[in-house]
Amino acid sequence: MGSANFYRDEPLFGLDIGHSSIKVMQLGMENGSAPKVLGYGMTKFPSEAVLNGVISNFDSVSKAMYSLFKNDLHGSIYTRRVACSLPTSHTFSRLMRIPNIPDHDIAEAIKLEAEQYIPMPLANLYIDYDISARDASGIELLMVATPKTIVDSYTKLLESLDLEPVALEPSVNATSRLFSIADAAHTDPSVLIDFGAIATDVAVFDKTIIVNSTLAGGGVMMTKLIAERLKIDEAIADEMKNEYGIGVSENQQQIAEALAPMLDNLVKEVRKIMRYYNERVGQSQRTIAHIITSGGGAMMQGINQYLSKELGLPAKTLDPWQNLDFGHLKKPGELEKSTFITVAGEAILTPKEIFA
Repeated sequence: MGSANFYRDEPLFGLDIGHSSIKVMQLGMENGSAPKVLGYGMTKFPSEAVLNGVISNFDSVSKAMYSLFKNDLHGSIYTRRVACSLPTSHTFSRLMRIPNIPDHDIAEAIKLEAEQYIPMPLANLYIDYDISARDASGIELLMVATPKTIVDSYTKLLESLDLEPVALEPSVNATSRLFSIADAAHTDPSVLIDFGAIATDVAVFDKTIIVNSTLAGGGVMMTKLIAERLKIDEAIADEMKNEYGIGVSENQQQIAEALAPMLDNLVKEVRKIMRYYNERVGQSQRTIAHIITSGGGAMMQGINQYLSKELGLPAKTLDPWQNLDFGHLKKPGELEKSTFITVAGEAILTPKEIFA
């Protein structure tokens, strides 16, 4: 028993493999003090190495990982155990309520429910769940299903690097974990909007993820839309997006018009999942009180003001860094901060949570 507990207490580091980048972070957890960043870093790899969420060019991603640990690491990462995010856009999540049945029957009941709405054979999926509430009337749980091709490609990569995967989960789960710690004082339901490079994840968080969806289009599309509208090079468009965004500037109207189709679609999706949440909670009278943004697009000037105006709720960017101690390490720059949100959410996951 003692050796098993020791094994479960071994540290882990967080890993986030994105559209064309890799982020890593390890935290030291001490009782009564803020988590300390022991090591973190980021590097790039060719975007074609990952196709539809599946790592297809192992050599390319492996070389990037080796380069990251050798050349781009601030501090040190000394554990082989890893908690890794999966692209939310390629997972299926759903809040379910099933009868209060014995534990050994839950998995089969979830499969019967999942067959009704997942548009692919269940034999091609790994299905997991987390029970959030249980009483005499039933069991409420969050089900997550991920294509085996994606999970298997991640585990193959990690094992080829002599790393031990102990947790794989949708990136939005990692973001929500960090939010619940960074904004512990706010217990009201919130909308989380995570702007990725090629997709944007939207979720309602109320102690756990209640509902989430993914929209095509993220930071890369924003840059392309601005470049096309202003007839400029994409590198210049990316700089304008990061420096001015849709905030006040001489190009504000043109940038806003360029991004209007994408942002209008985002607002419609947020309204849809807010309605879904309100219909589900109904009698509990718990209303959504905040919008929290994260990811690279969250750093765009004017985005929170736009969302707040359109949705009638205060919007702010998730800023967990005051809750993390970087010690002597250099902190990420302003434009990098939001890109480390997901990996920090993985890094803060404790072995005790995994093996509970």
